Amino acid sequence: CNAACPMCPRTNAMNYCRPNTDVIAKVDLTLADFQRHFSDSMASRTAKVVFSGAYGDPLAAHWCVEVVEHLATHGVEIAISTNGSLRTPAYFERLAHAMRSCNGTLELHVDGLADTNPLYRVNTNFSKIMENARSYIGAGGNAEWHFIVFRHNEHQIEEALRLSRDIGFSRFVLIDSSRFDTSGKFPYRLPSGEQRVLEKPQRDLGELQSLIGAGDEQDPTLALDPDGSIRCKYAMRNGPYISARGTVSACCWVADSEEEAELRKSHGLEREQFSIHHRPLEEIMLGEPFASIYAAAWDADTLPICRRKCGMMRRNRRVGTTHSA
Repeated sequence: CNAACPMCPRTNAMNYCRPNTDVIAKVDLTLADFQRHFSDSMASRTAKVVFSGAYGDPLAAHWCVEVVEHLATHGVEIAISTNGSLRTPAYFERLAHAMRSCNGTLELHVDGLADTNPLYRVNTNFSKIMENARSYIGAGGNAEWHFIVFRHNEHQIEEALRLSRDIGFSRFVLIDSSRFDTSGKFPYRLPSGEQRVLEKPQRDLGELQSLIGAGDEQDPTLALDPDGSIRCKYAMRNGPYISARGTVSACCWVADSEEEAELRKSHGLEREQFSIHHRPLEEIMLGEPFASIYAAAWDADTLPICRRKCGMMRRNRRVGTTHSA
């Protein structure tokens, strides 16, 4: 990833937003990987692929646009989350043609305007983002503007909303970050040496929803279970997570965690068994721990990450408004 967002696990926030070498791996999946695991048969049974960029920006991957073209040719819907500051307008135009053919959506994560976006999206270039966005939308691509709200940018929401409409974004989405602790503050140091503090916005999500005229949309995966049970977001969608290393996990939150490693170890499962470099994706998905071990662990409430994210629902929350065509 070209960015150095302070709250991202790949960033060492107090060390000038330098990369956290404990979690970063300069690897990516290849076009050949997708051709092998998303054959005609598998692709025909795949509704959607989301390139979320948990530890990197999808557009930093060498074969990103070629992979999108492969999946789009097979009718798989695609969503991509990106900071938008990588690549060129020509690249975004090519990407738009592929995404348009599969009803794909590009989420551009832009947290403010020229003066505020780089305070969180460190090392990104707002002018370049807007240039790439115009190229993508101009080529017929469907794009959404996603905006994490902080105290330092909440005064720009309405201006960003107007700009998103003028450029041609189909949707404007505000995000309430779950990465703050109870203090509502997060200190970090910019590459320049300036020390800053991220703060939660003064207005709550309900007020922001009214500000942008967002509808009362509910994410069904965020609904608390009446009896307090864990309701796995990705089990509900039948959608596992595949890392850039090729490892298949239940989701991006448990991927490469000590909890995941311990769960596998306690059932005699080796890490290599979950790598698409060693076994077919379909075979991995049909086996353990996905078949029954995870469900048993949820019932026993032995996975704290799952309890926090899909029991207590401590996840980012979003409100959005759709622009009329």
